[in-house]
Amino acid sequence: MIAKKSTVFFIFLVCLAGFWTFYLKYSVISIEDRIRIARREIINEKKNQHILKAEWKSLTSPERIQNLALKHLDLKQIEPKQLREFDLSLFHSEKKKYKKSGKLSKLVGEILSQMEH
Repeated sequence: MIAKKSTVFFIFLVCLAGFWTFYLKYSVISIEDRIRIARREIINEKKNQHILKAEWKSLTSPERIQNLALKHLDLKQIEPKQLREFDLSLFHSEKKKYKKSGKLSKLVGEILSQMEH
C-alpha cells in the first residue's frame, strides 16, 4: 500500500517536472523570438536614423532656409527711423532723464546710404 502511494507520488512528481520543463522551454523560445525581433528592429532604426540625419541636414542647411525665407517671407530692409536708442530709464527704479542722442539711427542711415552708392 505504501509502495503504491509513493509510486503514484513519484509519477505525479515526474509528470509535474515534465510539464514544468515543457512550459519553461517554450517560454525561453518565446523570449528568444522577442529578443531576435527587437534586435532586428534596432538595426532597422539605426539605418533609418542615418537617413533621417541626412534629411535633417539638408532641411536645415542655411542656403535652403535663406531661399525659403526669400520666397515665402515678405521681409523688407529695416529703415533708420525704426530704430530707437536704448533707454536705461526703463530698467531703473530712479527715473532719471537720459539724453537720447539718436546716434544709432544716424549711423545706420549713413551705412545704408553708403551701401546704395
